[in-house]
Amino acid sequence: MHEKIKKLSLLVDKLIEQNFKLKTENKSLVNRVGAMEKEISGLTKENQNLVIEQNNDNE
Repeated sequence: MHEKIKKLSLLVDKLIEQNFKLKTENKSLVNRVGAMEKEISGLTKENQNLVIEQNNDNE
C-alpha cells in the first residue's frame, strides 16, 4: 500500500509540473499572439496610409 501511495504521489508531482509548464507556455503564446496582432494592426494602418498617399499622387 505504501508503494502505491508513493507512485501516486510521484504521478501527482509530474502532473503538477506538466500543468505549470503548459500554463507558462500558454501565457507566452498568448503574449506572442498579442504582439503579432499589434504589429499587424500597425502594418495595416501603414498600408492604408500608403494607399491614400498613392491615390492622392495619382489625382
